[in-house]
Amino acid sequence: MPNDLIDPPEDEIWGYTIYDEEIQVGELDIREIEPGRYLKPEEFDRYMIDNSIKVDTEERQ
Repeated sequence: MPNDLIDPPEDEIWGYTIYDEEIQVGELDIREIEPGRYLKPEEFDRYMIDNSIKVDTEERQ
């Protein structure tokens, strides 16, 4: 492997998350939730809130 591929430049963008945050080359813990749709760890909570329904636990089902 050529030396320039071992440590990629830090400012190189690999892609974007579903919330339009830049993903840098070599960034860790990026998750693919669907083909081509990615999340950073700090976006997990936001994604869960955006894609779930709040329930009323005062009422029985």
